[in-house]
Amino acid sequence: MPEEIKHKKKTHETMRLKTIIKMALKNLWSHRARSIVTILGVTIGVASIIFLVSLGYGLEQLVTNQVSNFSEFSIIDIPAANISTLKIDQSIVDKVGNIGHVTTVSGIGNLAGRIKKEDSSSATETVISGASSDYFNLAGIQTDNGNLPADKDGIVVNAALATLLGQSENDLVGKSVKLDLLVPQSLTNQTSGDEITAKENVPFKIVGTISDNTAPIVYLNYAALVAEGVTNFSSLKVKVDDRANIDTVRQQLDNIGLSTEYVGDTVSEITRVFSLFRIILGAFGLIALIVAALGTFNTLTVSLLERTREIGLLKALGLCRRDTYLLFISEALIIGTLGGVVGLALGGAVGQLINYILHILANRAHADSVALFITPWIFSVIVAAFSILVGFATGWYPARRAVKLNPLDALRYE
Repeated sequence: MPEEIKHKKKTHETMRLKTIIKMALKNLWSHRARSIVTILGVTIGVASIIFLVSLGYGLEQLVTNQVSNFSEFSIIDIPAANISTLKIDQSIVDKVGNIGHVTTVSGIGNLAGRIKKEDSSSATETVISGASSDYFNLAGIQTDNGNLPADKDGIVVNAALATLLGQSENDLVGKSVKLDLLVPQSLTNQTSGDEITAKENVPFKIVGTISDNTAPIVYLNYAALVAEGVTNFSSLKVKVDDRANIDTVRQQLDNIGLSTEYVGDTVSEITRVFSLFRIILGAFGLIALIVAALGTFNTLTVSLLERTREIGLLKALGLCRRDTYLLFISEALIIGTLGGVVGLALGGAVGQLINYILHILANRAHADSVALFITPWIFSVIVAAFSILVGFATGWYPARRAVKLNPLDALRYE
């Protein structure tokens, strides 16, 4: 028997809630012009937040992708410019290679120099970088014509240097040149003597070119630098077996006395900057939502004034305080929910439309397409919940006023 009573009570509660929701929908529909405008205000506010913050997420991903690719998240850089107490020689390389989780250690030697064609006496200043094939792979250095230097006799030049030499990149492959190497003491095992040692007219053959116009650079095999007395590296790249072990390896490198740089640090800085940027963009959208909330509050307050006698009559007929409260809260929640759902759809649709247009334009220009608007699903859920919360907040005061109405005073209200 008690279970049957509980079941009947639960059924009655469900039917009463359905009746209240029907009454709320009926009231909104009876003033549909006002209701549509109010819901439209919430829609624009939510759509603005989705649109602007999605732009922030899209720009963050675009910049992050330009900074690094996935493979770089397992690589640690050790720049010699930050080291004052020791030189990076082979003993340091061996010590780093023995650290747990380190799979590859490779260095590069950077020095200044001059290059001239074999049949010319004029020389062009350039940066000379010597490294092994492992370093070229870790740094993502690839040739557009020819091959990377596999022995100490071959070099690779970039487009900026080809321009200074007065020839196209294709024409340079196979040409013989001479280099003047200015070897600094920091790249040798010498502790006294000249700060810079000049190695003049060292013969090389161009075996490849790179389409890079930033600054004139010559790439050669590190063995060629060793042959000219270089024993140390300007910097190292350390590949770790898993990104999760980066912090552990960096701590051990720090214990050795080596400073480190990691692309994840840059990405973290970018993330912090764009987090602030998204907050600013979201604040602009929030302004529109606040204006919409004021409109919802006004709509419900006007509805209360228009229905004062009706509420008094319902209370006189037995409408309890709880049902009166739920009636107005239901109207507010319906406005907030409809506005939130339509706003999510509208904001997301506009962003995806712009992404589609950009994709078409990129295909026509034979360029890589980009997604300028990205909306994480968790963010959409948060905005939808916030829209419903705003609806509840704006309906709370009119609902409280309706609950406190005296039935006799309400019936006498003109």
